[in-house]
Amino acid sequence: METKLAERQWTTVGDCRIAYRQWGKEGKAIVLLHGLPTNSALWARVGLRLSAQGYRVYAPEMLGLGYTEGPEDYDHSLRGQAQLLSRFVSAVVRDEYVLVGHDLGGGVAQIMMTEPSTPIDKAVLTNCVAFDSWPVEGVKPLIGGAYHKNYAQIFTPEFTLDFLRKGLSAGLLDRGVITDDLLEDLCQGLVGTTQRQEHFVRFLRAMDNEYTQSASPQLTKFERETLLVWARSDPFQPLSVGERLREVLPNATWGLIDGGHFHPLESVGLADAILRWDCGS
Repeated sequence: METKLAERQWTTVGDCRIAYRQWGKEGKAIVLLHGLPTNSALWARVGLRLSAQGYRVYAPEMLGLGYTEGPEDYDHSLRGQAQLLSRFVSAVVRDEYVLVGHDLGGGVAQIMMTEPSTPIDKAVLTNCVAFDSWPVEGVKPLIGGAYHKNYAQIFTPEFTLDFLRKGLSAGLLDRGVITDDLLEDLCQGLVGTTQRQEHFVRFLRAMDNEYTQSASPQLTKFERETLLVWARSDPFQPLSVGERLREVLPNATWGLIDGGHFHPLESVGLADAILRWDCGS
C-alpha cells in the first residue's frame, strides 16, 4: 500500500513547539505515540489505513526523539513527555480519543492512562515498554555516551545513522522498509541540529523505568477498554511483557500479529486489529 507521509505540522503549547503529522480531518480521534529511535514517520502505514476508514489520526513527536522544540531544561523523562503530550491533546485534538502507544510511547501512554479525568476513550498498547522491561541492552551504551563529557563528538550523524540501521534491522522482519529517506528523517530529528542533539542526549539521560514501574499498579484502575497487540517476533519487548500488562489491565483484549518490534513500519496489522476491535470492521 501507499506509504507517503503526511506533511509535518507544528503547534505551540506553552514553551514547546510540538511537531506532529495528521491523517484525516474528520471522524473519531486517535493519537499514535512513537518511541525510540523513531518519530511520527513510524506511523505512515497505520495512519493512512486508519484515516481511510474514517478516523482522524494524530502522531505527535516526543521532545528529544523528533522535530519537537522546547527549552533544554524541560523534563525529558516519560513523565515529562506524558505531560507535554496531554497538553498537545488538549490544544489540538480537543475531544475524547483512542490512545495508541508503541515502544517508549507505550510507557508514556501508561502514564497518561493513570491521569484522573483523562479524555482517553480507549487505549491500545503494542510492543511497548512496561514495568522494568527497559532500557534494553542495545540502548545502554547510548545512555553511557550521553553522560560523556565529549557527547557532542559521539553523537554525530554518522554514528546515529549506524545506530538507526542496526536497531531498525534487529527489530524488523522486512528490512526493505528501511529506506534512505526514512533514515535521513529519523537522523535529522535526533541530531540534525545542535538543539536536537542536546534534546536527544537529555532524553537518553532521562531513560529511567521509575515511571512505568510506578504506573503499573495504577493501571488496575483503568476501566476503559484496552487492546494489547503484540508482534510475535520482537527481540526487545517479548510477549511476556504484553502478558504481564494483560494481567494488570482489568478490561483488556489480547491479540497477536506477525512482525518484529517496529511492525508499524512493515505492515498494517496493528491498524486492522484496531479496526476489528473498535468498530468490528
